[in-house]
Parts: sequence; C-alpha cells; structure tokens
Amino acid sequence: MTDADPPAPASEPAGATDQRPPIDRKAVQYLDRVRAVFRPTSDDLAPGLERFIGREDIFRHVGVELGGVQPMMECPVHWPRTVKWVPLRDLEILEILEDQDVRAG
Repeated sequence: MTDADPPAPASEPAGATDQRPPIDRKAVQYLDRVRAVFRPTSDDLAPGLERFIGREDIFRHVGVELGGVQPMMECPVHWPRTVKWVPLRDLEILEILEDQDVRAG
C-alpha cells in the first residue's frame, strides 16, 4: 500500500521550536533575577568594569534610579564595590530566572 499524499517536508529543523525569541527590554517593567550579559551602551565606565563586558552574570532588579525613570539591576557581589547597580539597558537578557516579571501591554 502506498499513501496518496507524500508527507509534508519539515518547515523547521528539529529543536528550533525550543528556542524562545529574544526578550525585549523595553517591554519588561519588573524582573526579580535575570541571567544577562553586560553590554554597556556608553563608553563612560566605572573603573574595573571593563573586564565584565561580554561576561554572563546574574543580576537582580533593585528599582528605578533615584530622581529618574531608568530601571536598574543590582550587580553581582563579585563586581567592584564601587559599582552597585547598572542600567537595565546595559544588559542583554538571556533568561529570566524567576517567573515574576510584569510586562507592559
């Protein structure tokens, strides 16, 4: 016996459906903890931060910059003591570690 219709070709390679789309930082209003890569948007860095550029770390949300509207993330404890937080815009978010985020829209 033969089938009248041949099987449809696969549209995506195996495992491609497991990948999530990138997280849009502009849509995230609150994050508990994230796995992220530090990619500063400015060349004006605090001393000692150069070695953390491109490095994957765990960051925790601490709130909005005093007097501003910019969301900030708490730096890992092994970062220099002079730097306690970084702007959310300076992080490439790879994964939300705790499912307690609120998104705009």
